[in-house]
Amino acid sequence: MSDSHPISDELRTILRGFPEETVRDCAEFKGTGDRAAFDRALLGLLHHHLSPKPPRPLSTYPGTTPLVAELGLDSITMVELVFIFEDLFQVKLPQEELVKVVTIDDLRALLQRALPGTPA
Repeated sequence: MSDSHPISDELRTILRGFPEETVRDCAEFKGTGDRAAFDRALLGLLHHHLSPKPPRPLSTYPGTTPLVAELGLDSITMVELVFIFEDLFQVKLPQEELVKVVTIDDLRALLQRALPGTPA
């Protein structure tokens, strides 16, 4: 992880209230397109919205972990995340694809498909 990527005012506004590490990961991904930074950013954004917080870091969970059954993600939180993802990455996430998201990997794949120039 690098701290050398500038964090724009727009990014700070979108991610107001998020941990600084997540903001830096988002800035790094936006600046480099690095897949590891994307994954850290995604998991940071997701972790921030979970309540209660999982007992261990999301990076230790397999991609097959169900968002609802295992992590307690509810529909309102998913809508909030969708708005953040769309604002942050300037993408539109298709409703018909969102309803198919069940696991961390499903969410990861949906975002990767939506991001221009990012291989799935």
